[in-house]
Amino acid sequence: MLKHNQHWAGKMPDSGIKRDITSSLIPALHIHPIIVITGARRSGKSYLFRQLISHLVENDIPPVNILFINFEDPYFTLHRNSVDLLDKIMHEYKIQKNPMGKIYCFFDEIQNIPNWNLWVREVYDRDDTVKFLLTGSNSEMLSIDLATHLTGRIIAFENFPFSFQEYVLSLPNLPLPHPITYENAFPYQETIIHLLEERMQKGLFPELIKMENFELEKEMLNQYFQNVLFKDIIPRFSIRNSKTIEQLAYYCSNTFATRYSFRNLAKAVSSNENTVKEYLSYLERAYLFFSVEPFEYSFKRQIRYDKKLYIADNGLRNATSSSFSPDYGRAAENMVFTHLRRESKTIYFWQDPKTGKEIDFIVKKKTGYHLLNISYTDNLHEREWDTFSIFLNNSNLQETQFTVISRNRYETIIHDGIQIQIVPLWLWLLTQ
Repeated sequence: MLKHNQHWAGKMPDSGIKRDITSSLIPALHIHPIIVITGARRSGKSYLFRQLISHLVENDIPPVNILFINFEDPYFTLHRNSVDLLDKIMHEYKIQKNPMGKIYCFFDEIQNIPNWNLWVREVYDRDDTVKFLLTGSNSEMLSIDLATHLTGRIIAFENFPFSFQEYVLSLPNLPLPHPITYENAFPYQETIIHLLEERMQKGLFPELIKMENFELEKEMLNQYFQNVLFKDIIPRFSIRNSKTIEQLAYYCSNTFATRYSFRNLAKAVSSNENTVKEYLSYLERAYLFFSVEPFEYSFKRQIRYDKKLYIADNGLRNATSSSFSPDYGRAAENMVFTHLRRESKTIYFWQDPKTGKEIDFIVKKKTGYHLLNISYTDNLHEREWDTFSIFLNNSNLQETQFTVISRNRYETIIHDGIQIQIVPLWLWLLTQ
């Protein structure tokens, strides 16, 4: 137990680069509900725990009152067959450290323990001096385990790989001003674009951003991909035909940022639509892929039309795809999606049935809608903003904002009476 809790001996673990989500987590430390953090494997959930532990110690919480357990430890792989393990851990912890007052229990990858939710609920209801903080690599924790047994007892957060902004602001040799604007960041634009296009290919998983061996990085990303399939999905959902879901995952990686139908996916992996629909839902629950629905006022029409598919990280795509092309257009679109997804789940796309022109993203905001088209070039065509006019003529949306994301073009234009902001992708990612 001591190897998980070096802070008991006054040795604070490396807490890594501070994440934006940390400032949202800290206030939740001081109320009783359980903090639950879900997200992709290797997206930095353990480092979030380290940052919160450091915060508690710095704010005079006795280190012995903080218990951290990582259930991915090989020891627990061999001894996790029963929820009694949690009783034993708590019992031994109290004997060894005799904590007085409030206890903070940080349980990493808790989903590895069968029936963990029943044990957590019982302790939560019985003892308000215990504060639970839990992580898991599978959003199924929220949809089934938590919703069924811990309703009203949790505050849920989602964690993703680094944002481009988190990455850039962590670089010691790039002293960007604060707050960032186009004018004050302009002298650094060549460096920022270089970093952006590098991350479009390599991705933003925390463990890999400092690696310089691209082939090794690709191998590790491919291993992440395999671990999600063979550790998170296949055993949890008792999938017998592992070959089909593996083929589906790799096919989706090759066709990211494009439209799909269950019929076409089924044909591509020689399966049937029901199986593909079920398997794709598993890939989404594990934060590997995300589907975007078409913007329709009718739910029946919405579920009937094709959807669009995005991958959790550009690096994962490049490590698992058979394509050798960098494809900056789709890479930029995927990067915009992952940025938007951090803030909202209400993201749609729209295509005009007459002209086929498309709006890449329609995001519902508190005060209206934000419509975005992504064109990773500075040689923009009128069709990039023509679609906005066509969309407005077919909808009754109010308080609408329009943006075209370019490679490095920055200006505001008026088209058909609509104000449209053209913003470089690097600036948009650093200021949103």
